[in-house]
Amino acid sequence: MPFHEKEQVMEAVADVVELTPILGKTIVNLSAEQRKRLTLGVEMAANPSVLFLDEPTSGLDSRSARIVIRVVKRIASMGRTIICTIHQPSFEIFSSFDRLLLLKRGGLVVYNGDLGPVTESATTHQSYNSAHNMVGHFEGANPEVPRFTGGRANPAEYMLEVLGAGTGQAVDNGVVWEEEYKRSAMSRETEHKLANVSIGTKVEFKDRHAASLLKQLWYSTERWALLHWRNVGYNFTRILIIVIVSLLFSLSIVSSPMAHVFDQSALQSLNGCIFAGVFFIAAINAITTVGVLGEAQVVYYKEIAAGMYHPFAYLWGLTIVELPWVMFLVLVHTGIFYTIAQLDPSGGEVLRYILNMFLFCTTLLYFGQMISALVPTTKQASLAVGSLIGTLNLYSGFFMPESAIPWPWKLFYYISPARFGLKATMPPQFYCSKSCVAEDANYVACFGLDMPEGLTSLHSQGAWGPGCNVMADITGQVAYKKGADWVETNLGARGRMPAMLTVWDYWRITTESVYEDCWSYTLALVGFAVAFRIITFLAITYLKHIKR
Repeated sequence: MPFHEKEQVMEAVADVVELTPILGKTIVNLSAEQRKRLTLGVEMAANPSVLFLDEPTSGLDSRSARIVIRVVKRIASMGRTIICTIHQPSFEIFSSFDRLLLLKRGGLVVYNGDLGPVTESATTHQSYNSAHNMVGHFEGANPEVPRFTGGRANPAEYMLEVLGAGTGQAVDNGVVWEEEYKRSAMSRETEHKLANVSIGTKVEFKDRHAASLLKQLWYSTERWALLHWRNVGYNFTRILIIVIVSLLFSLSIVSSPMAHVFDQSALQSLNGCIFAGVFFIAAINAITTVGVLGEAQVVYYKEIAAGMYHPFAYLWGLTIVELPWVMFLVLVHTGIFYTIAQLDPSGGEVLRYILNMFLFCTTLLYFGQMISALVPTTKQASLAVGSLIGTLNLYSGFFMPESAIPWPWKLFYYISPARFGLKATMPPQFYCSKSCVAEDANYVACFGLDMPEGLTSLHSQGAWGPGCNVMADITGQVAYKKGADWVETNLGARGRMPAMLTVWDYWRITTESVYEDCWSYTLALVGFAVAFRIITFLAITYLKHIKR
């Protein structure tokens, strides 16, 4: 169908359900009654011959209920069959229906006929179904059956009174209503119609979905893009928190950048702020994204059941739309944090930082959405993600290096995406191309007679990288990690003499990091992101948290 014809169908349907005056409004700004009519419009767009409505007036006041029933009546007047369940209808709403199928407790039929004859109101001069046929059926069964008072009395209340519905016990009027119905002309007429029903041509479709997969991918992406643009709370919250966190941790070390680090105290402060700036920016994405899938569950299950699209197309759209938003957030973070903290200014390392932060944030964002797809409610998902982020933080390798984690808890370290994100992002900010460790190939003597006079940084020896300043291991952390013999052999420190080494030497030894492994950690983040998306796809395809 050409696009202009689709537009015409949409405008015609909007006119039928009386939504033309509010076209262009977002769903969140619609009233409950307008949403009911919108649901009718969505179904009408498929041009169905039969509509099944389950209590369309529930939760509405009398005025809103009349508007909805007016629209339903208007749709029925166009030749469509509407089968509708109704709960405690008013006189005006009850008189709008043409036929009634009344079931007694246990699913037993007690009435199945029309609600005529049609009568004209003396005051409004409008036609309505008087339900006299139904009243006559009940009153004619037995003289002891209560009489209908007539006038503006509600026939719906009368039929419930006759049956004793809601009283907890049947009314003793000597009538078994299901048997009375079986003896009636209505029952015989229904059986005759059923016996003469002809089986029509079986309708078969080549595909469950009307649109091709390519079109589904396109429209899903377009739809998610629009939803994200309208979801101001979600994106504004992410942007605001990222700006605050980036400013908070970068301003904490603005007076002591890497170029001024010559002791353990300054290094620990810098290390802690870089860790917090990297990890919490990524974690924010996981925490704030939980509601994106969780709050869309009801609509998703309804649309999947209707065959509107494939789950893959649904998730594809969300996957693609999140990427530019994540990149924007990373650029905002980098522009603030990286600049104020005075991290490595070389162009290659800036781009590498952006790439690793983008992958790290994307991975944890997909992690949060995966948890949201796996658990039944958004509240439960929020609690789960909060707890799991704490676990990822603990076993990321920052607080405890691999050698300090006992089995079986070490498994958490091996499978933690936070470990890979931090190991890919942080080492380049502490790296030095030359080393004070004697066993390294790029060794420069930082002790003894071979040490250059006045050595404070290996930059003077042709080294490159931000972590080339020489510092003393006053607290003996390297000796604790490597042993006194190793320190004496490789760093020349004896007894209580502190070992002299570069910032990078100290950092990589105490954190058990390897610069050459950074790119493998980057690739691992890609693998985690893909794995989380596969699990999310399986969850939304095969798990159904809403039982209706």
